[in-house]
Amino acid sequence: MIPLKSAALYFTVLLLIGAACNPEKTRTNPSPDLAHTSQNALDWSGTYSGTLPCASCPGIQTTLVLNEDGTYQLTTHYRDEAKPNTVKNVGTFSWDDNGQVITLNNQEAPNQYFLGENYLAKLDMEGQRITGELAEQYVLRKE
Repeated sequence: MIPLKSAALYFTVLLLIGAACNPEKTRTNPSPDLAHTSQNALDWSGTYSGTLPCASCPGIQTTLVLNEDGTYQLTTHYRDEAKPNTVKNVGTFSWDDNGQVITLNNQEAPNQYFLGENYLAKLDMEGQRITGELAEQYVLRKE
């Protein structure tokens, strides 16, 4: 027969283990606040720049200007090329339904960027964030 103090301790330990194994009782998983998105809560218009990775050169110096009226100017310069290789594109951009991602409408994929506070993260061909060691190299910072 188990002494009363030992039984109480045993049941307390079981309760703690049970609570730890039930994440819905111990954690809260807040829903995303769609009232506050990058589109309506951040000062997103402005100039973003950085050097994106390049397979055939040391990097692509990139400047993307986002305007309040939904237009953009994208300037890319392939560094250390034998002949000047600077390209300027202008057009419009659109927001995704969650107000987090912009798509440059007249650009070939990958043409999407996640908009965070004072940065843009270029997305991959499927519209996903780039992860791993190179992830930070796909970020343009707001000037």
